[in-house]
Amino acid sequence: MPRPEPATGPERGRRLAPDARREQIIAAARGLFSERPYTSVNTADVAQAAGVARSLVHHYFGGIRGVFMAVVAQGGAALADVRTAGPETPLEERIARNVAAGLDVVAENRETWLAVVGHGQALADAEVRALAEAATERSVERTLEVMADVIDDSPETRFALRCFNAFATEATREWLTGQTSRKRTERLLTQAFRDLLLGTIPRLENSG
Repeated sequence: MPRPEPATGPERGRRLAPDARREQIIAAARGLFSERPYTSVNTADVAQAAGVARSLVHHYFGGIRGVFMAVVAQGGAALADVRTAGPETPLEERIARNVAAGLDVVAENRETWLAVVGHGQALADAEVRALAEAATERSVERTLEVMADVIDDSPETRFALRCFNAFATEATREWLTGQTSRKRTERLLTQAFRDLLLGTIPRLENSG
């Protein structure tokens, strides 16, 4: 996900449709939030990075919190949607590719990710918690799609996938906070996910 550059020249004054303008502002904000904590960014920073008037940021989002929530919502979707390897890809390669793709998205949105799920106190905010829960459910749905030849859509499978998401969150936090390496985290998640798909979930189904 390339980091957006501040708009200059023709981009600054160019008329855009509302949806396109909104996306332009979100893209600029994403770059800022990837570099520093949400609490240290204001709407003036976002406006400058996007090459728009500060009033336009307020018009579309109401304030910096609204901008942040829009970035979070997109980030949650990206974490699921980036896992594009499906049944057409051999299982071992599929798992490795999808795990790596997810970690790439987190790396590109480090501060946003940490603000939402990297620190427990953030989830005290009901709106942030709702977005995090929606991202988990979207991830579960995506996994059921790309692993449809390996696992069935059942209550036991969904339960296991939600629990794995919590496991993956903790492993990712260890990496982002410098407690371990990306390589070690990726290896752990790849192996654990393989074991979940081929061992744990089938045993849960058989015992249910």
